[in-house]
Amino acid sequence: MNRARYLCLCVGLCLPSLAHAHLVSARFGDFYSGLLHPLTSVIHIVPWMALALGNGVQALPQARCVLWLFPLVVGLGVVCGLFMPPSQSLEFGVIATFGVALVAVAGRALPAGVWVLLVSSVGVVHGLAHAEPALEGRALMLYAAGVTLAAHWIILSVTATTYWLCRRWAWCVIGVRALGSWVLAMGVLFGGYRLLV
Repeated sequence: MNRARYLCLCVGLCLPSLAHAHLVSARFGDFYSGLLHPLTSVIHIVPWMALALGNGVQALPQARCVLWLFPLVVGLGVVCGLFMPPSQSLEFGVIATFGVALVAVAGRALPAGVWVLLVSSVGVVHGLAHAEPALEGRALMLYAAGVTLAAHWIILSVTATTYWLCRRWAWCVIGVRALGSWVLAMGVLFGGYRLLV
């Protein structure tokens, strides 16, 4: 009897079925839709976490600046994306932002200007990718506010944790480098998959 149950379970798990992304945020309203959209998409949340890891090893003034800069440029990108036609190359641009993990792999602070330019570029690309042309007026403002809050929350929480840990224990930088290398590997896999499919 148990074998028959296990067999049915294995057959059921092996049957292919369609998956619909982002349904979790479709019923909560525009603000929560914007808030949950980046948090439920690996292609967005992983580069953001890599950027926050890299921010955690920067000098304190640069790290503090990015806490506000990144959400602002993401929100700006969402609004600007409404005036741009959808493009396949934007998805490759988002995948390319996995490369920001190189900063985490290096485990060293960048010059302030370079770091701000890199963060701004990543933020604008992800903001453009989150644009929802179907929204307008109040719905658009709520959606953009949700995406911006998600960006701020991720950057703030991961940066603060990384900065606090790396100032107390030297092994933390090794962990940041390891996590950064995993993010790079994920980016290579995503890019390869999108090129082949």
